[in-house]
Amino acid sequence: MHHSKVLALTETAIAAAIALVLSFLSINYAQVFYLELAVIPLLILALRRGVLWGMSGGLVFGLLLIVLGQATVLTPVQVVLEYIIAPVSLGLAGILRQKDSSKPQIILTLAFFGVLIKYFWHFIAGVVFWGQYAWKGWGAIPYSLVANGVSGLATATLASLVLLLISKGAPQIFQSKK
Repeated sequence: MHHSKVLALTETAIAAAIALVLSFLSINYAQVFYLELAVIPLLILALRRGVLWGMSGGLVFGLLLIVLGQATVLTPVQVVLEYIIAPVSLGLAGILRQKDSSKPQIILTLAFFGVLIKYFWHFIAGVVFWGQYAWKGWGAIPYSLVANGVSGLATATLASLVLLLISKGAPQIFQSKK
């Protein structure tokens, strides 16, 4: 196996492992609002390595959550949507990467784009699977829009701030690797 592929696989495994650890530290308020720290290393991976590696890291992370019993399971389709498709789609943020992605506007765009795509799938799951838990007087769509919208915006904002801080101290982390 070529050295650069081994390095990319290693970075992907490390990003997924760090994401898993950070998922235990994420803030969860009343099983509705989340501040998801796990997106940070996966966004770095997508910025550094691109879409394929970013999506692979999301897949490994999602599978780890399922295998380790950290997934909230309602139905098999819901698990696939929220623990496979959603974290994998975060890797699409790698579409926006550049040779040097340490510029603030690139980081902000990347973080919000990736998290928006991820939380779109959580919104769909919220409507289809979690709507029965909507607040009294709320339908499934507004409930999911508010819960996932606030969670997604908070997660994207925090991820952006952390990525901007990292880029100031170690911009080489955001330099594209083939």
